[in-house]
Amino acid sequence: MKIFWKYHLREYTFYTFSFFLIFSAIITLVQGIIKLQDFLNFNPPFNVIFQLFILVFFQLLSFIYSLSVFMGVLFAIHRLKYEREVLAFCSLGFSLEDFMKPLLIFSLISLIITFLAHFFLSPWSKRRVKEIQIELVKAQAEKSFPEKRPIALGKDYYLYVRKSDLKDKAHYFKNIFLLKREKEGKKGFFIAQEGSYSPKENIFILIKGWGIFRDPQNNIEVLKFGDYKFKLNTKTFEEEKLYFKRGEKSFTELKEEIEKLKPGTSSYFKYFNEYYQRFFFPLSVLFLAFQAFFLSIYLKTSYRFLLFFIGIAAFLIFFIFYNFFSSLGENGKIFPLWSFVIFYFLISISLVFQYVGLKRKRELYL
Repeated sequence: MKIFWKYHLREYTFYTFSFFLIFSAIITLVQGIIKLQDFLNFNPPFNVIFQLFILVFFQLLSFIYSLSVFMGVLFAIHRLKYEREVLAFCSLGFSLEDFMKPLLIFSLISLIITFLAHFFLSPWSKRRVKEIQIELVKAQAEKSFPEKRPIALGKDYYLYVRKSDLKDKAHYFKNIFLLKREKEGKKGFFIAQEGSYSPKENIFILIKGWGIFRDPQNNIEVLKFGDYKFKLNTKTFEEEKLYFKRGEKSFTELKEEIEKLKPGTSSYFKYFNEYYQRFFFPLSVLFLAFQAFFLSIYLKTSYRFLLFFIGIAAFLIFFIFYNFFSSLGENGKIFPLWSFVIFYFLISISLVFQYVGLKRKRELYL
């Protein structure tokens, strides 16, 4: 029996680790590039970019590992089934319950790994990314703007200057090109000989220049000015992003925040949803492992590519329903605790039906 257990645990571990390496590289690369877009405006050094990708990996670790476990068990059982090893074990007297015992041990180990990653590592890495963003913003405010290179000022403006200087925490420019790119309203640009920008007051001053704009009705407006002053809507981190969101808070901070909230409010349900999700999300790997087992037994295909796409589709369906019930709790339709309990109860019923069906017609699927 020990050899039987070790053999199955080795198969699950091998396939899970293989998929984990593949999914980690692909998903981290894609999500890292997307996340990097928020950092490019701050001209981050290479070590910060590298650190960002590592932190993105930590954020996604629980999800990547859950996916890897699902696909690993799916492919491990598929190999055992189509190489007639499952049938051989059954001929030797091994029951369906015997197959599930090593799977349960593997699932419990995976549950612990997923819990540690989701409960501790994911919030810490999200918070660390926010802290790096704040540090970059503060560092940029303390140094002069780059010359002869366009940079973003908030979401709506891009600045290009020939000469830049920093004096008394205020920026002074010469030969300015300022592009305004709002999604709605007027669009256009300023050209000025000189100008300045005060981060503290968030005021931009242009001296001796022109402004050319086009409104939504395609009317052209030309402005000539000697001294033009306006306030930039940059929404800096001090105004908007210094606040750590609920997913970036530690569990202790999350509990303290919940105690301050008024019951029945939107924030109350959102924070409680995050609170319970810290515990319930890791449970998904336990249910996914057994779902992969039954799916692999029920499927009658020898094509691994087809098996792969069916597995990905089944995994996505699982998390679509998970997010649906999670959103019910987050929006206050159901209390967050019950939204997760109902979801896993329904999944449990589905697994029981699959188990009973396989128990009755085992010979048909093996």
